Amino acid sequence: MSDFAQTGLITTLQRLNDSHLDALETELCALAVQRPIALVLPCHAAELERPALAHIVTELSGAKWIHEIVVSMNGPDETAHARAGEFFARLPQRVRVLWNNPAGESSAPRAGKGANVAAAFRLLGGENDAAIIATQDCDVASFRRQDLARLCYAVAQPQFGYAFAKAYYSRVTDRLYGRVTRLFLAPLLHACVRVAGHHPLLDFLLSFRYPLAGEIALTREVAAALPIAPGWGLEVAMLCDVFRHLDPRAVCQVDGGPGYDHKHQPAATALADMAAEIAAELFRHLAAEGLPQTADFRAAIAAAYQREAALALRRSAALAKMNALPFDEPAEREIIAAFTARL
Repeated sequence: MSDFAQTGLITTLQRLNDSHLDALETELCALAVQRPIALVLPCHAAELERPALAHIVTELSGAKWIHEIVVSMNGPDETAHARAGEFFARLPQRVRVLWNNPAGESSAPRAGKGANVAAAFRLLGGENDAAIIATQDCDVASFRRQDLARLCYAVAQPQFGYAFAKAYYSRVTDRLYGRVTRLFLAPLLHACVRVAGHHPLLDFLLSFRYPLAGEIALTREVAAALPIAPGWGLEVAMLCDVFRHLDPRAVCQVDGGPGYDHKHQPAATALADMAAEIAAELFRHLAAEGLPQTADFRAAIAAAYQREAALALRRSAALAKMNALPFDEPAEREIIAAFTARL
């Protein structure tokens, strides 16, 4: 049974009742007549060959409340254009495919999810067709259309007054995942509070249950106003910019349902690199808020992070044992060591 506790600066919209989901989609179709909804699918061309994106497209074919889908893609080869045309042709919505780097340049400096999202937001923000824009990661094997509907409904329902909604989910399947959040970002934010004290931006970021989630819904006006970071720091940077553009009362997080599963990154390489980019974006925004960036400050943060990461590891181990989930504590210690080195 889900809880209804409200903590932090933003509203949390938990999932308490699934029996209403058909009615919610019906209402969302009516709301979308007045405020059309566009969905952005940021992806790499390689996703065209993977089952997750095929499953997402099958689910989206029944989303009558989506007016348009913008597939914003990098990494095409010589055959990707034709494959994409065939792949998305079965969708009943209007579909546009944006190619964000030429064939053979999939490793271009600014290619990737951030550039894909930025290109789609520029396109949709410069038009008057969509009033609400949502994004959906394309590696989510457990995608359910109605979970996305709940996220969009949070912004589409005018009685709520939300201009930005972010999904959250438990990141638990056969074991605990979400290592970058559990073992890096959350401890790092708490470490910053330890060193710098409570700060409005830090308190705002700590209000999110899963700040690295890629699924959001927002008004076109907000999308047009947000700068988009190019790399792994996209989600943290976006939340920092949302903090500056919106009152927290206009921001919410929406329960994305159980069993969330997406492509898992190898701990020794991608996770550590991801953590480095997230930290760089976080410190850049903290500097803009006036927090010091001296060597002593960084050293204090690093020391506090190690203490907070040890506490996070202890909590994760207890949570796994309480729920009879496998837990590789030595491996998780190695991940923390890799994160610490990057920090």
